[in-house]
Amino acid sequence: MKIEQRNIILNSTMLFVIASILAMTLHEFGHFFASILVHAQQLSIHHNYTSNSGEGLSSKSTLFIKSTGPLVSLIIGVLFHFICSRQVKRNVLFLFETYMSLFGYIGFFGYLIIAPLTPGGDTGYVFYSLGFPVWAMIVLAALGAIVLYFLINNLMKYFVEMGSIELIENRENREKFMRSLIFFPLVIGIVLTTILNLPVQVIISLIAPICGSLTILCGYNNASKKNYYLKNINKEFEKFNKINLLLFAFFVLTIILNRLLVYGIHVN
Repeated sequence: MKIEQRNIILNSTMLFVIASILAMTLHEFGHFFASILVHAQQLSIHHNYTSNSGEGLSSKSTLFIKSTGPLVSLIIGVLFHFICSRQVKRNVLFLFETYMSLFGYIGFFGYLIIAPLTPGGDTGYVFYSLGFPVWAMIVLAALGAIVLYFLINNLMKYFVEMGSIELIENRENREKFMRSLIFFPLVIGIVLTTILNLPVQVIISLIAPICGSLTILCGYNNASKKNYYLKNINKEFEKFNKINLLLFAFFVLTIILNRLLVYGIHVN
């Protein structure tokens, strides 16, 4: 079966960008709605951050606001992982769900991993505010990295299942398919999501889409070579092997949403 690399790269790149931007936006809305619940003043949400005046907020309220973003990301990761485990069809929607799970996990464990390095990140702020010793933060960061590694490698089997049986059984074709499905979309997607993170308030907003997305590569070798026990396989590969106009429309809408949020939604 012929692999239309350009079409697969395009489809997977669009899904990468859509899921990355959507997961990040939902993360920020976690902060936003938490801020509303504690009656934060001069509240606004943007494409990659939320802000408030801090006036009248207790330390508990601030901790609540800071912790909700990563918790929303974790919920996204677990929820979409569960959906993937129950879904039979392997199609564009399934790949979107897989990417959402990946970026949800990265949004939670990524902040856990960098927590010892900076009190400016969500989890770092929580740990430093609660007086966690540095050694405890380092242990939690290491455990977070290990858990994220295993979660990413577990999700790699779903990328493998996006191929047809003819592709998966042939080592050379499988490696070619994984380059088109994961590697090239990752490289292109990082460039696009980094651009879509501009402008930034803090440098971590640029580091996150680059370093966070690169963690997906820790499972790339397994996706290319490991013999997974595959419950399902893509029976609609011909559809995925073509340009998807509906997906392109969602891609454009995602970028429009992202650019509109640059100007922000303001409350109070």
